[in-house]
Amino acid sequence: MRRRDVLRLGAIGTVSGAALGPLAGCLESLEREDAWRRLVVDPPDGVYVPPKRDEMVPYGSETIDGREITALATRPHSFWTVTGDERTRADLHDDHSLHLMVRVRDVATNAIVPTSVSVTVRRNGERVDRRTLWPMLSQRMGFHYGDNVALAGDGSYEATVRVGGADCRTADPSADRLGQPATATFALEFSREEIESLERTLVDADERDDGDALEPMEPTDEDRDRPAAVAPSIESFPGDPLTVETGGDVRFPAVVVDGVPAITDGPYLAVVPQTAYNGYVLPFASLSVTGRSGERTMIDEPTRETIAPELGHHYGLALEGLGADRIDDISFTLEPPQVARHEGYETAFLEHERVQLAFDGDRLA
Repeated sequence: MRRRDVLRLGAIGTVSGAALGPLAGCLESLEREDAWRRLVVDPPDGVYVPPKRDEMVPYGSETIDGREITALATRPHSFWTVTGDERTRADLHDDHSLHLMVRVRDVATNAIVPTSVSVTVRRNGERVDRRTLWPMLSQRMGFHYGDNVALAGDGSYEATVRVGGADCRTADPSADRLGQPATATFALEFSREEIESLERTLVDADERDDGDALEPMEPTDEDRDRPAAVAPSIESFPGDPLTVETGGDVRFPAVVVDGVPAITDGPYLAVVPQTAYNGYVLPFASLSVTGRSGERTMIDEPTRETIAPELGHHYGLALEGLGADRIDDISFTLEPPQVARHEGYETAFLEHERVQLAFDGDRLA
């Protein structure tokens, strides 16, 4: 089930009533962004298909110290911030001009980079807006940074994006490069008419609430073989992959590799929790590992969010000295990722997800 293009809309206010007939009144009532929320009155607990998807406009991409920084925008819209396991809706305001989005990719590993991202928007040298962007998860883009931004009308702007050092462990040769801040500047030509005329796709009513997700946006040449927000196949990793289990809306691919430079020379467990439908990575989370031998707990340890060569973004644990060679089952527990959610994800990933799988400790002998 991947049928998503029933009705496409441009600027709703310019759609011909004669051409649309009885649909015209409905579309006019949806001119306000928040009106779209009425199409999903009681969203399910978990991932669901939202009522519409919007086209995006690119503002450019720069590579600074091995990090590709990309800026895009779409219509302003509401979203949900997350603190612990509680969510709070960030409402749309009348002065919001666009929803600005930034992606940060480590070019060497093609991994997303958990960090802090701020943006300062100027017009004719004068500051118009300055804010720290929220780490976010959306069904079209996966993980990114974004927020609604208020501009001073149509015209030319300059957006300066500052990316902090990585907020996770980084293994050589990435450590020095990803640990330093970087700044990129983008020319931003804003037209309210252009933003409002971005193509909008209305999803079939009978597909809005089912357990599924919108397809990811089409990859660009810069995305190589896959967007950075999409986790690589576990089969592409070195080492010995474990059985992939799913808990709630999260899949838990994992692999044991023989050492990771600058971390350990011994066996190392890498877990790549990801969304069940599009395989998006889930940064800014806490993941713990429990290993048991019969009724005895041998391992009860937190992992560390990490970027490493060949493994990219993952949650890792060095197993040497933990008695992992004696365990016969292993469990992963993921706490809610501390990222804001776009529509379709706002009720998902808010529980402690746990999976258990068999583990042959002899593989480490």
